[in-house]
Amino acid sequence: MMKKIGVSVFFLVLIWSGINPKDYLTWFMEVLPALIAAITLLLTRKRFPLTSLLYGLILIHCIILMIGGHYTYAEVPLSIG
Repeated sequence: MMKKIGVSVFFLVLIWSGINPKDYLTWFMEVLPALIAAITLLLTRKRFPLTSLLYGLILIHCIILMIGGHYTYAEVPLSIG
């Protein structure tokens, strides 16, 4: 159940980030590593399973990449500092 939620969150954030980003080339370059990681994890999940914690941390990192790709890192509205 948790894996389905993680995959759903990944694709919802991916779709959101692709809607009217600041720059499509920047968006693509920022999201590409997340897509490569998702494909790799899906293809190797049975042969090389990871812990739920690690899948969650990878998801958080992918979300950060997608948010950075949508706004560019310099213009993310929730930046600290």
